[in-house]
Amino acid sequence: MLLIIVKSDDVQYVKKLWRKLPGLEIADGVYLTWATREKVKKAVGDVKEEIFKTWDAGGRGPLFEIAVVELTEQQYNEVRHMAKSAIERQAAALTEEIDRLLQKIRSSRDRRLAGWYRDVARRYQRLIDASLALAVEPTAVGKLKEKWKELTLEAGRLFK
Repeated sequence: MLLIIVKSDDVQYVKKLWRKLPGLEIADGVYLTWATREKVKKAVGDVKEEIFKTWDAGGRGPLFEIAVVELTEQQYNEVRHMAKSAIERQAAALTEEIDRLLQKIRSSRDRRLAGWYRDVARRYQRLIDASLALAVEPTAVGKLKEKWKELTLEAGRLFK
């Protein structure tokens, strides 16, 4: 398990880095990932290369500092409660969003909701992957899974 701490004055680069890696944000700029060190190194290198191009093109660019720390089992257990809290918060928020999407699907039957559905699906899968990889499943994840089943049934009817 790797703990990644990122500091930047331009969040777009932090988001780009995070899209390249599986993991969970447990606090602002603090991430847990189960990706290999090599994959993290490549993702960081890609983002840094893009930042260097920005600096070369404009003579200035964003601040981007990063630390990658490999956690022992004991160290991971010390931050595990933070991972559980983050998963619980994200699961509760995603459950609420699924409720809103369900209401829209049921009331309007608008096929243009497919984009929203795909975005929710991507975030749902990322959160479930984090829950499994980190061996943390708070009750909010169980509720989320039930709502997800309901949403996929409704979406299947609308988007078939």
